[in-house]
This record gives sequence, C-alpha cells and structure tokens, in this order.
Amino acid sequence: MKRTPTELRRDLGAAARLWSAPAHHRVEPEWWTAFSGELSVDYNVACCHSSDNDVLVDHCLQPLLDLKKPGIIMLAGPGLATAQKLADAGWVGVGALPLMALDGAKLPDVEAAGVRALTEEDLPEARALLADAYGMSDAAAAAALPLLAVKDPDLGVWGLFDGDRMVSLFTEATADGLVVVWSMATRPRDQGNGYGRRLLVTALRSGFEAGAEGSLLQSSAAGERLYRGLGYQVVEYWQLWSRPRWIMARA
Repeated sequence: MKRTPTELRRDLGAAARLWSAPAHHRVEPEWWTAFSGELSVDYNVACCHSSDNDVLVDHCLQPLLDLKKPGIIMLAGPGLATAQKLADAGWVGVGALPLMALDGAKLPDVEAAGVRALTEEDLPEARALLADAYGMSDAAAAAALPLLAVKDPDLGVWGLFDGDRMVSLFTEATADGLVVVWSMATRPRDQGNGYGRRLLVTALRSGFEAGAEGSLLQSSAAGERLYRGLGYQVVEYWQLWSRPRWIMARA
C-alpha cells in the first residue's frame, strides 16, 4: 500500500462521511470538515494540513465557530505550523493522536466465532454499548452510529457477540480502497479479553478479501498498543485543539 501522508489525511476525511451531516462534510486538498451538528465535541471535527493561517481560519476555525456546537480542530503535517494562530485565539491543545496505517497483507490468525456485520435491528444495542464504553450521550452515540452505517454498502458496523450479548463493535468506511476504522469500543466489564482484536481482524480480513488494499485509523492513546500489535504503523501524529469550555464540558 503506497500512499503519501497527504493522501492518507484526505482518505481519513473522506471516511468521516460515516457520521458527518452531508451539508457539513467537505474534503479539499489542504483541509477537511466533518460536522455531525450534535452537541458532541468529538463529532464536529475540522482538519487543517496547510501551513497557511488563512486556510486554517477560513475553512476550519470560522466554519466550526459558525456551527455554534462544540468541536475539535486537528492540525496535521504542515498544518502544525498554524498552532500559534489557534493559541492566540484562546484555543488550547488537548493532545496528540497517531494516524496509523496497515498493509492488507498482514493479519494474524484469530477465532472468528461470534463476529458479524450488524443490521438496523442491532443499532439500539450497539449505541448503548458505545455510550457505555465512552460515557457518551444517547444523541452522540446515535451520531456516531447513524442508520446510514448499516444501509450504505461502503459503510458498515461490525459486532462481536458472547452468546446473545454484544461485547465489542466498530464502524468502518471504505475510502480509496482502504478500510477506515471508527468508533472501536468494548464494554468496560469485557475489556482485556481480546474481543476487540478478534473483531477487528475478522472484519478487516473480510474487507481485504473484498478488494481493500489496507486499513487506516486514528488511534486513541488506549488503543495504540492493540493496533501496533496487529501491524499498524504510525504515519504521523496530529495535534488536537479545542476551546477550554468545550473540553471541560466533555470531562
């Protein structure tokens, strides 16, 4: 899988159509926006990978302010040079997360029992699991797992079941031949049992067999060890910026 960092940044932005409101989803050469419009700081996101402050302000900062909902601006690659502009505007850095990529040829063997693609009937349980795992509101969970995710053939939601009980899930979107992973979650009381690893490998293998070349994701700090163990490699780290009151509200 030969992709430049610039291409991978755009691929991640394109895959955010899974949870973004169509009117607020744009992917351009040096920036992208993906706003759900919900009161969820994690699902109203703008990404700048240009060193031009005007690009940051005109296409990321101002549209997010105009939305009047909490959100995050991510700075990637050359966009890191615009961080001072956000600091001067009163925004604060809230961490850095890795963009990680996986070649489709590299997957370990796992037990696939209990793994399947979810349907519309599974969505209420899946949303409850996501809310439980991340402390999300019902509205935020619904934004992260929209009905479109089980209707669009280029999107999908996968779950792992222990008997009749869903214990782990993730959402995916295909972008430019890559399986892009979103919203990976396991119920708190079920963590540490290898469920996420089994689920992800089984679902990725299905995508690769269908023609995908590899996978892409932005990992949380907690998930990075899992993804590295599966062969994902860090492409680069992105800075996350937000307004203090939005982050305080999330905490």
